[in-house]
Amino acid sequence: MRGRLSLWQPRQGYRFSVDPLLLVDFVRPPFGRVVDFCAGCGVVGLGLLSRDAAAQATLVELQDRLAAIARRNADDNGMGARVEVAPGDLRAALPDGGAAFDVAVANPPYRTLEDGPASPVEEVAIAQHELRVTVPELALAMRRVLKPSGRAALVYPASRVALLLGALDGAGLRPLRARFVHPRRDEPANRVLVEAQKGARGPLVIEPPLVLYEGASYTAEAARILGDA
Repeated sequence: MRGRLSLWQPRQGYRFSVDPLLLVDFVRPPFGRVVDFCAGCGVVGLGLLSRDAAAQATLVELQDRLAAIARRNADDNGMGARVEVAPGDLRAALPDGGAAFDVAVANPPYRTLEDGPASPVEEVAIAQHELRVTVPELALAMRRVLKPSGRAALVYPASRVALLLGALDGAGLRPLRARFVHPRRDEPANRVLVEAQKGARGPLVIEPPLVLYEGASYTAEAARILGDA
């Protein structure tokens, strides 16, 4: 992200890909009070804070080591005063006063055991496979913590877009924006970015596709998003 963030992540264990950076770019500011579910080392929540100096974030992470790294990343990037790290499951972010967040984001586990066996490394398995949380559970948690008209945004496999849209709509979060991500122009989409809104009505707008590679290099738009421009 053009040097806006310097992030620690495990040398061995769960390491993030480009997916969370695509999500950071997809969500439109201002962000207000953000909750980042399945936060890992905090890349999505901290990425959003780097785009909005007035925003605050709660990073919810089930795994203790990743939660500790997220805390370190917030402090090392000078965002400690704007960040709360909530170690625990989806209930860890529930505020005492009820729905309190303007934006909820997630780069959740997206593989099932039907897709293949989980990694023998527990940290990686929990981060990648739906062992501790499913998308319908995540959608319900997002709705509970969002203010009226609050927004939820996720990155997810394009092949499971029907499940994602159904889970969001079923939880009372109306999908309003979607953008499919293609590795190359002549290849099928492998990711989808979706934004939904609590209590909203209206059609789903499919935005122009995002293409990541042209030949062996990033496209101009992907390079801008990932900070390689």
